[in-house]
Amino acid sequence: MSYVSFDHQLDMLESQLKELGAILVDGSPDQLHIASTRIQQLAVDLIQMADAAGRAQLSAPVFSRRIRALSNGLTTVRENFLRQSAYVDHALALLVPETSQKATYPGARAYGGPVRQSGAFSVLSA
Repeated sequence: MSYVSFDHQLDMLESQLKELGAILVDGSPDQLHIASTRIQQLAVDLIQMADAAGRAQLSAPVFSRRIRALSNGLTTVRENFLRQSAYVDHALALLVPETSQKATYPGARAYGGPVRQSGAFSVLSA
């Protein structure tokens, strides 16, 4: 593998990352899924190319800077996605509030919670 193919692959990853960021702002779930799948496949292809050619070629300063920038960009997109997901969850909770009592095991406590008295010795007399 040559440096040109690594450059081309990194160019495609960078452009797909920009597209993913734009789609995240638009909020289209179908397009977001398609763009996420594409960027994942491009990343897998880059790793396969690096494995075939030897990962030492990717440790060149030019490539490591670009890969670090891609990593930072993916982190930013992921944080924005999580933020948008929290907004959607909050809006959904406002539209469809939770019930205060669960349908199954309504009086059950969490596992590992404080122990309730069984009632066998509710009054201790001396």
